[in-house]
Amino acid sequence: MSYLNKFLKRNLQKASKNKNASLSATISAFLEDLKTKLYKYYVHYELSSKLKVFDNMFEEERIANFPNLYLEIEDFLSLQPDTKFNKTAFRQKIIKKYSLFTKEDEIHVLFIEDDHTQKVILSELFLRDVLLKSKDLLGSFDHSFLVKAEDLLVNSPLKFETITQQKAASISKDLFEYSNLIQKEIQESLGSNAMLSIYNSAYNKHFNNYYLLQNFTIIVNLVPEQLLVAENLNLPSKGQLHRLLKSQISSLEDINVKLSKEIFQKSQIQKELEENEKLYSAVIHNSLDANIIFNIDGIIIRSNKKAAKFINARENQINFFKLLPEDLSKKLKTVIDKFSLDTSKGLEQEFFEFELYENEEIIYYNLKINPIYINSKTLFFCVIRDISTEIRNMIRIEEARIIAEKSAKAKTTFLSNMSHEIRTPLNVILGLSELFNRKDFTGNEKEYENIEAIRFSTENLLMIVNDILDFSKIEAGKLNVQKVDFNFTELISNLHKGFKIKAEEKGLDFTMNITNTIPKYIVGDQYRLSQILNNLIGNAIKFTKKGFININITAKELKDKTIQLYFTIEDSGYGIPKENLNSIFESFYQSNHSEKKPEGTGLGLSITKELVSLLDGNLTVKSEQNVGTAFHFDLNYTISDLSDVELQNTQDVNHNLRHKRILVAEDNKLNQLFIKQLLKKWEAKTTIVENGQEAVEVVKMQDFDLILMDIQMPVLDGLEATAAIRALEKEKKNIPIVACSADVFPESRQKAEEAGVNYYITKPINAKSINEILYLLTTSN
Repeated sequence: MSYLNKFLKRNLQKASKNKNASLSATISAFLEDLKTKLYKYYVHYELSSKLKVFDNMFEEERIANFPNLYLEIEDFLSLQPDTKFNKTAFRQKIIKKYSLFTKEDEIHVLFIEDDHTQKVILSELFLRDVLLKSKDLLGSFDHSFLVKAEDLLVNSPLKFETITQQKAASISKDLFEYSNLIQKEIQESLGSNAMLSIYNSAYNKHFNNYYLLQNFTIIVNLVPEQLLVAENLNLPSKGQLHRLLKSQISSLEDINVKLSKEIFQKSQIQKELEENEKLYSAVIHNSLDANIIFNIDGIIIRSNKKAAKFINARENQINFFKLLPEDLSKKLKTVIDKFSLDTSKGLEQEFFEFELYENEEIIYYNLKINPIYINSKTLFFCVIRDISTEIRNMIRIEEARIIAEKSAKAKTTFLSNMSHEIRTPLNVILGLSELFNRKDFTGNEKEYENIEAIRFSTENLLMIVNDILDFSKIEAGKLNVQKVDFNFTELISNLHKGFKIKAEEKGLDFTMNITNTIPKYIVGDQYRLSQILNNLIGNAIKFTKKGFININITAKELKDKTIQLYFTIEDSGYGIPKENLNSIFESFYQSNHSEKKPEGTGLGLSITKELVSLLDGNLTVKSEQNVGTAFHFDLNYTISDLSDVELQNTQDVNHNLRHKRILVAEDNKLNQLFIKQLLKKWEAKTTIVENGQEAVEVVKMQDFDLILMDIQMPVLDGLEATAAIRALEKEKKNIPIVACSADVFPESRQKAEEAGVNYYITKPINAKSINEILYLLTTSN
């Protein structure tokens, strides 16, 4: 161990020697640089003598005496009238050029610009010297405080970072106390004389080095009082002592100002707290909720005005738990007891609801509880709120909702029944009129015109019924969109033929332009597109007295086989006044023109707008009175994979139905007549029954290729009959069933599908729709 100590000591000495050599060389370089600046002042005998003595010193002496020499040079230069010497700038240049000066604490302290920081470092350097000189005499420190002081001031590097005045004052106070304790411990170990000798030696060293620093006077605070009265003590000059006293007085004044500010601030805070307490108490006291504070046993500590009424109404109970219904009281007490055993988890439940019977009516309350802590005691703050108005409003809303649902259901039922009752005769009229085409008709021309007039009037009546039903479905959000393959070219061609005749009857020029880039077959809702165009073109013809009707259809192909179609319906009609443009899409709006009395239901444009939105399009209008109107809308469709050959097959369905056995379940005699004649044209074998029960019995006894099932029938309706047929043995239960109904609501379609029908068609039934469904059913077998 002794060998290791010697080895370490030799290495430390060697490292110190190398450091001293470098620092001494730096000092020499610094003085060499100053020679030109100091040359003309070398005539100053005292300064030149000191520089010569300094040059002949050993390295350690040069380093130890450099602070004093530097300060004398700095002081000398500052006194020369022609140098314009700036002490701060001078120090900054030196420390920048000779950075090694910052590695030596005794030199580094010279270049600290902040006074507060420099005072602290000077004090720490002084106490460090005291401790080192004490340890030289003692050998080692036995007392724990001296060991701690050594670690802080000797073994740990000093911190040269700039500190605030407040922090510097705090550190200086701590160092003063440290010095007093060091004096005490050294005096007990070595005696009073030795202690004074140590402090005197340290003081003289620092006086020699730093007495020219204004902040040196801080060290006087750390010197024992016995030394201050000694005659041989090098005291600071009167100017320095004056500055020290002034600094301490200034510091005391600063402290006094801060204390005064703190006292004033505390008084203001106290005043604000008192005001806030009054305000809080007033708010709580006048709160519309009952506020109660109680302890763990339920004893009420404090309550507000609302709570007082609540308590008084219950025989002035002072126990909180007895104010509540028994079941809630027990539950709440259990929650509080659990909390009192373990407060870290909080209350198991904070929110409760209860009812009380007061003045012959039920009063509804909610209750919220939270723990609060006052003077180390756990109390509970409770808020009780009367929620009777909210509960009764909720009850009324729920009752209104039930009434509204019943009303909506009744409305749906009424519309469904109305649809059935109106569409059933319409089905027969339209169906029978379709059977008479010009090619097969054997009567005279007048009779054919009468049949066409009946068909036209029936279609108009059907359009009004459709408007009313569509409006009802839109209101209920139950209007469905279909996506099927259809012939777009044929749809537009049929519209063109039909409306061209109507336009020419009024003497209007009717044109329809369609770009050839639109494919023949697309996928979408053919019926809704037809409905939109029928409404817009029909309105254009209706409200145009002379001039033209022009329909333009263009397209833009998008990605993923999607095509965007742009429709414009333009006329030279009456036009729409500007003030009415925002109203035309409202329900039941009817145009009022002196030359044209209002017609229709006023639902056409409202429904059209909704249909375009339902199909993810946008409908706009531009109009000028007595000039005309233009409607624009766009819709996206998918390009179909169908070909002309596949579509043509549906036209030849009569060949597939020849000799097919078809059961028709229909209670209306006129509908029976129409369907029987239609199927007779296709040479199918038809069996007709008048209710669902008969249909089930006939299916049990006979085999059929297809069943046309009316929904509303006596005995067993169509859905019940379908379910019964699906329950039969395998050969019977797989017969294709087509539901025929005048009910257009989606709920009816869904119920039919759930019962087991294959297809659902709405009345009035036309030959084309039956044609397509029969084709699909027969070709799939």
